[in-house]
This record gives sequence, C-alpha cells and structure tokens, in this order.
Amino acid sequence: MAVIKRVLSAFALSLLVSVALAPAAVAAGPVREKLIIPTPGTIDGICDFTVVYTIAVNNEYNKNFYDASGKLVRTLTEGRLVVTFTNATKPLSSLTLNVSGPAQTVYNADGSQTITFLGNSAIFLADQIMLSSGRVVVIAPDALSVGVVVLAAGTRHNLCTMLA
Repeated sequence: MAVIKRVLSAFALSLLVSVALAPAAVAAGPVREKLIIPTPGTIDGICDFTVVYTIAVNNEYNKNFYDASGKLVRTLTEGRLVVTFTNATKPLSSLTLNVSGPAQTVYNADGSQTITFLGNSAIFLADQIMLSSGRVVVIAPDALSVGVVVLAAGTRHNLCTMLA
C-alpha cells in the first residue's frame, strides 16, 4: 500500500503542477505532458511477495483538460507503455507486458475520481494487480486512495497469481 500511495502521491503532485498551468490551458486547449514513471521500482502490499517493475518502453502522455475557470476536469492517458513485472523472490518469474491503455480519469465535484481503462491495462487494486484487456471502470474516493472496480468487460487476469 505504501508504494501505491507514493505512486498516487507523485501523480497527484503532477496534477497540482498541471493545475498551476491552468490559465494557459484554458486559452490553448488541453495540456500535453510526458508521463514520468520512476524505474526500476517495487510494489509491496498487494501480492504475497514484492513485485519489481522496470519500464521497457514509455511513450505515454497525459492530456489534461480544464473547465472555463481553469479547474482540471479530465485527463486522457495514451501512448505506448511496456513494463516488465518480476516476482522478487523468484527472479525467473517475470512477464513483459504492453499496458498502454488508453485510460481516462474524470475528476468529480466531490473529490472522487472515475477512471476508465480501455485496451491493455495494469490496474492496482487493494488485493490484486489486475491485467485487463477491455473496459474497466474504477472509482477512487480521492487521488491517494485505492479504487473499487464498478464495471469490468473483457478479459482479466491477476498478475500476482501469474507471477507466483
């Protein structure tokens, strides 16, 4: 959970920087910025073991959309992202996956977020890392909380089970 909170904190900080640029965004349309993912990294607290990840390809970008008052209302994440996930206790147990999405995050008035994953995605939940191909909708109470799946269509696999 601590790693998820760090990742979510970094994402939230990136969004705060985007909000600071909002007046320019209103006049010029959406703001496009490179998605920065620190690598290598570890994911603890979801699987029964530590998952090590490395980024093989990262050509992903966020497009941030603002309302007339400069408030961030939506982010579209798209581009190519290929990640290698490895079971830290079994270094030969690894998978390299295209998790390019795309995904869309809508920032709701109550502070919650509705995240819609399309295509191939890695979705970090409280009890699994879901690999999906299709449409998955997750609602998170805020930027630093793990979300809940409210709709899932297509194929889904648990990365923890696959790497065990």
